[in-house]
Amino acid sequence: MRILILQLLPDVRNRRVPRFAPQLGTLLTLLKQRGHELALLGLSSFDVLKIKAALAKHLPQLIYADISAVCADLARRTLQHLHDHEFLPIVAGGEYATVEPAAALSLPSVQAVAIGEPDASLVTYFERIKDPAAGQVVLGVWLRDEKGLARPDMPALVEDLDSLPFPERDLFGYADYVKATGQIEIATGRGCPQQCAYCINDWIESIYDEKGTWTRRRSPDNVLDEIDQLRQNYADVRIVYFTNHAFALDPAWLEPFLEAYARRCTLPFRCHVRANAADDTAVTRLAKAGCKLADVELISGSNFVRNEIFDMDLSGEQIEGAFERLHEAGIATRAILYLGAPYESEVSLDETAALLRRLKPSVVDVRPYFPWPGTRARETARDNGWLHLRGAEQYHRDATGIDMPACRPPIVAAWIKKLRREFPAGLAEPWWRRWSSAGRAPIDPFFPKRR
Repeated sequence: MRILILQLLPDVRNRRVPRFAPQLGTLLTLLKQRGHELALLGLSSFDVLKIKAALAKHLPQLIYADISAVCADLARRTLQHLHDHEFLPIVAGGEYATVEPAAALSLPSVQAVAIGEPDASLVTYFERIKDPAAGQVVLGVWLRDEKGLARPDMPALVEDLDSLPFPERDLFGYADYVKATGQIEIATGRGCPQQCAYCINDWIESIYDEKGTWTRRRSPDNVLDEIDQLRQNYADVRIVYFTNHAFALDPAWLEPFLEAYARRCTLPFRCHVRANAADDTAVTRLAKAGCKLADVELISGSNFVRNEIFDMDLSGEQIEGAFERLHEAGIATRAILYLGAPYESEVSLDETAALLRRLKPSVVDVRPYFPWPGTRARETARDNGWLHLRGAEQYHRDATGIDMPACRPPIVAAWIKKLRREFPAGLAEPWWRRWSSAGRAPIDPFFPKRR
């Protein structure tokens, strides 16, 4: 079949659209291997001209809409236009379909929604469409037809990640991205053992209960084979970014991986480091293998917000120790924070600023907190009546998504502005974060003297 993939994403992070996503990329590779003709259109706003141009160019027989959890309104407008003018069958997937499958199935012209990891379910479903006699009920795919609503069980997780092909990248315009940034993005696994309440991780894990091992990792050789292939395909590669938040959490996997990386790859790399797992051994190994930048989720300077609300199991002492070790090892740090979380106050905001001043991170990413659908922190905000009346519009406006009497959105906005002015941002941050202080140039942690 000719399939048009619509990737519906917010643009508040000032990133490219379409944007490479490892699981979607793997799905596209699997579909291409089965002979489907694919085209990809990324949208961050309703754009009739782009939609018409893509339809005229590719003449799709089916549309697959991969929808961010905060793009339900964009999906509704876009799919309504297709429903009114094109009469094409539509399948929905992505975060929105996973956390709100019934709502996704009610979108205009949507005949099925894929929940969770789409590798097995959607590939099988698209094959069934070509052969109606085989029946269209597939594990992990909800359907609505003249017989009613079918909600089959979830399929088993793909535990051997090495059995999956490398993800498609060219449809995402990846060559332009690498040329502009020098960076390639690599997912070394799926799932995360952490249960942070601001993350959707535990929601997705729960729908796969008793369906296999949740936290899975690729073998070192498999990851390095992909890196070798990307370096051959894209001449401008100078940085490797390991995107998984769980990258450095398993010493039994990390040690042999870093040893293999040091032997086979000479490029500097960037990764996520959890402060409560950044002991001397881990930091030393990371530095020796070529780690030049660690993304560290501080989230809040308040122990109460960080641990009681977001369930991070992360003390201030662990954070300060991790930053000291990283800096001593010559690894730049990028601190990631949310302001305006449930039970935030001016006291906790001041604690966050004080912690940053002690840590002296290389760059700081200050974000307004948004209660992401499917997270326990969103339930906390909802139960207290704190969800902002403007809903997902707040996320797209780079504004806090909750409204508490003790810490109103204007207070949060003022603190965000203050911290963005006080602390340096990285080159990858949106322009309004990079240039929030007059005359300050953004910092490239890999090449600090460059501007």
